[in-house]
Amino acid sequence: MSLFEYLQADPECRSLAEGAVHAVAPALDDPDPDHVAMQLNEWAFQLAGRMPLPWNTHKAIDALNELLFVDMGFQGDRETYDDPLNALLPAVIARRKGIPITLSILWVDLARRLGFDAVGVNLPGHFIAALRTDFGLLCFDPFNGGRAVGEEDSAGLVKATTAGRVTFQRDMLKAATGRETLIRLVRNLHLRFLHAEDWEEALWTATHLILLDPANPRTHKERAYIHLQRSEAGPALVDLCEALRLSPDPDPEIQAWMAQLKTT
Repeated sequence: MSLFEYLQADPECRSLAEGAVHAVAPALDDPDPDHVAMQLNEWAFQLAGRMPLPWNTHKAIDALNELLFVDMGFQGDRETYDDPLNALLPAVIARRKGIPITLSILWVDLARRLGFDAVGVNLPGHFIAALRTDFGLLCFDPFNGGRAVGEEDSAGLVKATTAGRVTFQRDMLKAATGRETLIRLVRNLHLRFLHAEDWEEALWTATHLILLDPANPRTHKERAYIHLQRSEAGPALVDLCEALRLSPDPDPEIQAWMAQLKTT
């Protein structure tokens, strides 16, 4: 199944771990998400036997964190944070380390298997996980062992990871949709490939971003730029036309690129 087919079958991306595999499939030797699903099912079975009786949410989350971060040894990769492997869920499972978003996807998907209404939270600079409750979101940081994260902690994370460039706002603590989570995951790789001027890899990440967020003019413009770097004038012009159509305001840069292409 391709990313396109997955999005047709699950447009809300509820099967988050499966979507995370499809989203980065071109970078994987084996893009079959069944291996990841089977592993998560096995861990969920183990966790089911550890669930507290009588039921207690906090003790259940303690059991989840103990399994992932103590028994299985998952941890945030601080030494090789920018390694593209950290964005590939099968590699994260094999290596037992990852970045905030991949560890959060694992945490969320496993929590959902236990019956929790688990979601991601798209904080600037640092993705975290949460449970939706009648009293709001209970937030946790899988990159740091699943520790509980309050509003003050979230503000500290945003300040630290953006070097103070972004000011924390309370409304940043909101549930991310499945698509928003996968967009963040793919964009993480996409920016690495753009900075490395790896145009072949950046082309597929741009295409996957367009599949995930087709109404966003930014990625059409970025893919046009990638096509230009690959001397592919025809596809670049198509993307520029679409970016211009989707842009709410005139974009002089797009117009200049189009004018130049039409005269060559």
